[in-house]
Amino acid sequence: MFDIAKYLEKFTVLSNSRHFSRDSVCDAVKEICGVTLNPKDVEVKESVARIKEKPIFKNEIFLKKAKIISFLKEKKNINIVDIL
Repeated sequence: MFDIAKYLEKFTVLSNSRHFSRDSVCDAVKEICGVTLNPKDVEVKESVARIKEKPIFKNEIFLKKAKIISFLKEKKNINIVDIL
């Protein structure tokens, strides 16, 4: 018989990794730029983080994009290639 719990466990792991990536991006932005982001405003898909925030905050984030990406790779071990 098919065990549905094992099948659904796969989606729980995927969901947790997405939340971890979003939270890690928010933490990196807060530490480097001093801008506090709501995790609901960050979407990570295919190693690209999309931030939905006010333009003044996005400008600050884009100015320090390289530092944020290197911080995520070194400290959090998350591969983000771009921030939009």
